[in-house]
Amino acid sequence: MGRGRTPPYPAHPEWTTSRFWSFIRGALRAKFRSWPEKYVVKAAARHVALDGTYKTGRHKGEPKYSNRYECAVCSGLFMDKDVEVDHIIPAGSLKCKEDLPDFVDRMFCSAEHLRVVCKPCHKEITAAERKKK
Repeated sequence: MGRGRTPPYPAHPEWTTSRFWSFIRGALRAKFRSWPEKYVVKAAARHVALDGTYKTGRHKGEPKYSNRYECAVCSGLFMDKDVEVDHIIPAGSLKCKEDLPDFVDRMFCSAEHLRVVCKPCHKEITAAERKKK
């Protein structure tokens, strides 16, 4: 083993233990994308905004609306592509079998433990949490 490498994972020695738990963590995070509570939080933060009028086509001159989401940190309104759902209590790390139950409980939590934040605020929150470690 090289410097800083974790031992091989017993069931698949080609992977380190660290790589295995990274794989599991990624799979759980991917499933969070379709977690229903995430959409409850997004719906609560949604505002319908008037984006002017249609310029061409059969709806020309009619009002054009779009969804905006309010950031729980800065209160700005952002398009869907510019917001993320943040865990108020961080999901934490997943480095071994013993971490799994708590990680899953924190990852798949109720809507009251989630919030919609804009990407810049989420980046700052994440950086601050990593500094604490």
